[in-house]
Amino acid sequence: MKFIDFSEQAQQKDFTEPAESKELEYKLSQNKLSKSFWETVSAFANTDGGLIVLGVSEDKKGSYQVVGVKNASEIRMQIFNGNNNLECISRPIINNNDVLITTYEQKQLLQVIIHPEQYNSRPVSVTKGTYVRTDDGDRLATAEQLKYFAIERQGEIDARLLNNFGSDDLEQADLQSYKALLKAKKANLTADTKEFLADIGVLKKDRTSNENELKLSEGGLLFFGKFNAIMDRFPRFQLDYMKYARDSDIDWEDRVSVGDMNFPSLNIFSFYNIVLPKLVAGIDDKYLQDTDLTRGTYYADLKLAAKEALVNALMHAYYDGDVAVKIVDRPSYFEFTNPGDMRVSKESFLRGQTSIIRNSQIALLFRKIGISEKAASGGPRILKSASNNHLLAPEIKVDNEYNFTTIRIWKVDALTLLNDKFELDKVQRFIIDYASRVKTFKFNDLIAKSAGTYGSQSKIRQRLNILVESGIINVTGKGRATFYQLLKTPAQKKVEKIINLWDLEKRLY
Repeated sequence: MKFIDFSEQAQQKDFTEPAESKELEYKLSQNKLSKSFWETVSAFANTDGGLIVLGVSEDKKGSYQVVGVKNASEIRMQIFNGNNNLECISRPIINNNDVLITTYEQKQLLQVIIHPEQYNSRPVSVTKGTYVRTDDGDRLATAEQLKYFAIERQGEIDARLLNNFGSDDLEQADLQSYKALLKAKKANLTADTKEFLADIGVLKKDRTSNENELKLSEGGLLFFGKFNAIMDRFPRFQLDYMKYARDSDIDWEDRVSVGDMNFPSLNIFSFYNIVLPKLVAGIDDKYLQDTDLTRGTYYADLKLAAKEALVNALMHAYYDGDVAVKIVDRPSYFEFTNPGDMRVSKESFLRGQTSIIRNSQIALLFRKIGISEKAASGGPRILKSASNNHLLAPEIKVDNEYNFTTIRIWKVDALTLLNDKFELDKVQRFIIDYASRVKTFKFNDLIAKSAGTYGSQSKIRQRLNILVESGIINVTGKGRATFYQLLKTPAQKKVEKIINLWDLEKRLY
């Protein structure tokens, strides 16, 4: 999050941009701090953070007008007085560096950056309640969202112990399969079932009781449990895998869904064992994006990325949530959705800088059998699959309103995807292929790269204009300052910045 540049160079004739969004809010506050200021502070802090600009009014048509604030220093003082007043906000979250006084057309504005709070520090509340930020503004948190905040503050939530559950609530066949994997790794195992479950952390001593009774952990139940036993504790437990023959298909051709007739008693472990081979089968090992890429690199990279994303979705899921763990397999991409937002930033996840696991017991059980061997390795491996093979950048979307995370891993590059969707000729394929390899380009760059191979300048210009009109290529500027670039989603743009930094570091080191 950063302040808006209101310097003379950045000013426009009409103040219409940037428009209000999920991370930007304008408030009048001409003479005093707006009453709704602290509600927006709460909403931003409990979601993705944001910027509040004071001194801007909005009419019913959605047009903005800079009116300025009459005494910026006085309103700045009101902000910090309220920041330390429990009647305004539950705790101070605004620092000196988060507030900036700027000018626009000789009118003073106040900009206030609100940083997102850590998962274990939410919620931030105000007098009227707890707010979250959605696309259309500040909203009071629902009962389900308040429950989510309360559970998240507990940290590793699947370590909680269960009363009235035991080893008889676990699938014995899955325990034996797991035990066989441990034996293959030459682990020392006991024959006693309870001792074995205690050794792997599924049963734990209840140290709040004088009897130190062994109790089943929530993570153990989710990982090995019988379906009905899991549903007794997690009534909204749902794991889904769906495979589609085409990207545009609505009806799936293969499905694994917990509780269905074909899979009456799946848990996390058995779901993983069934779904991973299906994901791997969905990777076309004949795919060749470039002559300099080997088939083995592409297949191995995508296989590892799919495995990491599947494990990530299962061990980071918030199993008390309304959203199912959903794995979608389409010809062009994999998509992994899990309830619960990310506990670290997207950049930290992709670069492997930090790992804060929601379900430590589930993660440990995967790690004991050599799955998810290294903490924080999933993101870098997903990023590497795209970077190594020039595929479309992975996309990460976090929905803070309904608390779920979606990671899309592309199996193809831009040219392959668009060529499948549209009837592209040789010249259009050349343009898209070139556009996918450069950040931006001018028309003359395209002509130089073509070197006469793809016809006359007028023919290339005509095909380029068709791609622009179709929304495939974006154009900015005019005349000699006209630049073109392949259209990308905001999520892809963010990830591509990380990929560019990744590639730079590889060249430097």
